[in-house]
Amino acid sequence: MTVHEKLGIYQIRLPLPFRLNHVNCYGIKGSEGWWLIDTGLNTEPTRQAWQQFMADQGITNRDVRAIYITHFHADHFGAAGWLQGLTGAPVFISAKDGETVQKLWQTNNARTLQAETQEAITKMFIAYGMPAEMTEDITGQMGTLASAMQPFPVISTVEAGSMVQLGDYRYRALFTPGHSDGHICYFNEEFGVLLSGDHLLPKITSNISLWPYAHPDPLNNYLQTLQDNLRLPVQLALPAHGSPFANVQERIHQLLDHHADRLKLMKKLAAGGATAYSICKQAFGENLNAHEVRFALAETAAHLMHLVYRGEMEVTERKGVSIFSEKNKTGGF
Repeated sequence: MTVHEKLGIYQIRLPLPFRLNHVNCYGIKGSEGWWLIDTGLNTEPTRQAWQQFMADQGITNRDVRAIYITHFHADHFGAAGWLQGLTGAPVFISAKDGETVQKLWQTNNARTLQAETQEAITKMFIAYGMPAEMTEDITGQMGTLASAMQPFPVISTVEAGSMVQLGDYRYRALFTPGHSDGHICYFNEEFGVLLSGDHLLPKITSNISLWPYAHPDPLNNYLQTLQDNLRLPVQLALPAHGSPFANVQERIHQLLDHHADRLKLMKKLAAGGATAYSICKQAFGENLNAHEVRFALAETAAHLMHLVYRGEMEVTERKGVSIFSEKNKTGGF
């Protein structure tokens, strides 16, 4: 459907096999062709949806001029290689997320994660206090997810702050780290329209997680970016999940308040000493599948480590497991 007539922006709602059952990608029509923002997973329903959209709009393969990826997560990057093979269009992503996708999502011949990556993720979750058998389930599920991202495209990089052509208008590539280290939003200053990816969502909160190969304090990056975004004259945000929304500054304040509340909760739950896994179960509940628990636990760890870096908590190691507790105010770290 058309979401901004003047800018020629169309929303393509693609299915996902998760509780969060869709991702919004965007096609931007210009006088010299089409530009695509994000791609969905490389699954048959996604491929059919793209082909139907192109048929409905009369788009030929050679009409697609470029594909821009907001960040490396599977539901945004997954079908980029397939679309590039179909259209021959260049695929742009930030240099940081381009590096991460190669490290994290490469698979071996058995369609599982590369041994080095699987070991790093296993070690991380064990340190968080997750049971070993659950960790095996999660790395196996991630290997299956990685197989839905093949083939990888040939990647070109977009620089933060640069101006890019999308349709007949120029957009600024805004560096918005937090949800991923290299997340990019695209902002049309003339109309105040922000293609916000997973950085700003209207109803749910962006997952801010601590992962191997990533920044040690992603929540600090996210909170700082939100503060910076308060100065942006955004009139309309086009998110990757949910509907377009106009109350952008109000939403930013809601997100800042949400994370302040979550930090207070995490600090309270960890006060007497606890693992990230035990805190996660109390904060998010236990009715989570393997896909959901890995995000919930990694987000819990991100909040706990943010408190450590702020000097409000400390972390000690017991037999390879990290124990978080409130910092002794009379002693050192």
